[in-house]
Amino acid sequence: MPEHPCLHRCIHFPTRCLSNGLLLSDRPLIDERQAFPAPCKKTWIRRVSGMRVAVFAVLSLIMAVAAEAQQKPMEVLREILREVQIGKREDFGGKCGTTLIFEARRRIQEFPENVRTTIGQILLRPNLHTSRLSPSGRFRIHYDTSGVNLPRMLAGTPLNPVLNSHEEYVDSVGAIFDQCWNVEIELLGFSPPPSDGGSGGGAEYDVYIRDQPSDLFGFTSWDGETQLESGVRDRYVTFIEIDNDFFAQRTKGLDGARVTAAHEFHHALQIGSYGIWNTVPDNDFFFYELTSVWIEEVVYDDINDYYFDLPRFLQSFKDPSGQSHAFATYTLANSGYERSIWNQYLEKRFGKDVIRRIWEEMRLQPALKSMDVVLKNAGSSLRTAFAEFSAWNMFTGQRADTLRYYEEGHLFPMIQPNVTASFSGSSMFIQGEAYPLSVQYYAFTVPGDTILAEVSNVNHEMAYTNPGQRSGIRLTLSRSETNGAIQRLLNGFVMGFEGEPAEDWRTLYIGTASESGLNGRPVPSPNPLRIQDATTLALPAEGSLSGPASVFILTATFDLVFSGSYPVASVFGQATVTVPTRDFAGKVSSGVHFIYLKTGQREYRWKLAVIR
Repeated sequence: MPEHPCLHRCIHFPTRCLSNGLLLSDRPLIDERQAFPAPCKKTWIRRVSGMRVAVFAVLSLIMAVAAEAQQKPMEVLREILREVQIGKREDFGGKCGTTLIFEARRRIQEFPENVRTTIGQILLRPNLHTSRLSPSGRFRIHYDTSGVNLPRMLAGTPLNPVLNSHEEYVDSVGAIFDQCWNVEIELLGFSPPPSDGGSGGGAEYDVYIRDQPSDLFGFTSWDGETQLESGVRDRYVTFIEIDNDFFAQRTKGLDGARVTAAHEFHHALQIGSYGIWNTVPDNDFFFYELTSVWIEEVVYDDINDYYFDLPRFLQSFKDPSGQSHAFATYTLANSGYERSIWNQYLEKRFGKDVIRRIWEEMRLQPALKSMDVVLKNAGSSLRTAFAEFSAWNMFTGQRADTLRYYEEGHLFPMIQPNVTASFSGSSMFIQGEAYPLSVQYYAFTVPGDTILAEVSNVNHEMAYTNPGQRSGIRLTLSRSETNGAIQRLLNGFVMGFEGEPAEDWRTLYIGTASESGLNGRPVPSPNPLRIQDATTLALPAEGSLSGPASVFILTATFDLVFSGSYPVASVFGQATVTVPTRDFAGKVSSGVHFIYLKTGQREYRWKLAVIR
């Protein structure tokens, strides 16, 4: 039998080598303590990744490297998850390994038993040399006193590890986690993590310092612990691992440790005190990650590691066809880090307590439903807030207004439109599609300016029931009347929007030259009204409060043909009365009609062109 090229260094190799089909089960195994050499490992990974072979046979190769799994468990877990991405090989980059653990746990039944066993071993608590309590006594910090996991402080320019500094690093980590407890629990009021019953050596929360892959800051794990609650919602006891020096990470040294502690400790609260919902797509885990990134900024405002991830939301949060992803999307490439500014918006708009109230509501129902309940109690709704948030994102970079919108918005990248088109002639249109709870940005270049249009699909209910459905939309820019719900812009243009149902959409138009809104005085929409095409007639009630309103439709000769009562509601922050066209379709004919609207505060009159 020919010699296998890596056999002289491999341990516990599977019974069949996939590179040449040779049976290896009768080969002697070498000492398990021998390390898998780096050059050989790279060759092996290239060989495995480049071959289109049975997925679980490849997983057997990964599982076989037992010593490697002990030394670099998260790297091996990444390889396992990469190989089971049938039909898609997502990028598993990201600073928080909690996403990997969540993915492995929710897909655990897809793996054969031996792979499940390997994953279980990877996710066990580490067994390190010693431990020490934080100054408050709330955390037990575990660490090694020698070897690859030895903690190290960084110093100098450029930063370099300092010899014999592991004790100082451990002391710093303890103080950092105490600070996170003080802010997240004592100041903000989040519930503390549940006790592990002494699994880590005491009643304290356990933090393990261990060497991590170069792009990984740390993670929160809950495998191998007692499950506290199961069913529609799961809760677990957790522990945290962080890197031993933050030498190779993008935010280095103790600053890296600080944002990691804030981030991972909030995961511990989320998973242990509030739970993971099993009844919605991807368990709403995008909100877990974006909240953990948001809390970094709350606890350590001056570090700003989240800047690295923002471009993936503001500039490239799109599917292969160019449509923006649904906001509730969760993938391993877009797991939520990039959307942390949603919580920044909520915090500035409704107060810092709003985030805690959402998490408290999540004990009763999933994230999107919880947001809607809490925002309605605050006088808004998820539909209104999402459209407003989408508008805030138009004012970043050079268009930033740090008083009205994001305080650090001038340091954010500018929004990247889905489509940019040049206006010529008298009319042009952009046609596209949108997922539920998503926003598309379209740019029209006109002489001396660019009109940036925000089109938000605010249907968050369908984000749960049918998240992959895309609805067609069409924007028409014209110098005169056009189709759809029209908006007369302050620069003399008319914008027409077509999308159904009308209540699911919100639009805003700004001029990038003036960096200001172009929406003129509201008018009924659509106007003209095509009875066969439009399902609703929206009447702006600027200056009116919530309550009942009376609607009257008269002919050109002032004959009353319809009257009805409808509520005044907030649509994209504007008071609006929405009238279903089926209520009056059989009573109006083609031609000009007069619309009279009376609310508790004001009266309004318009002309409306009806086309049958």
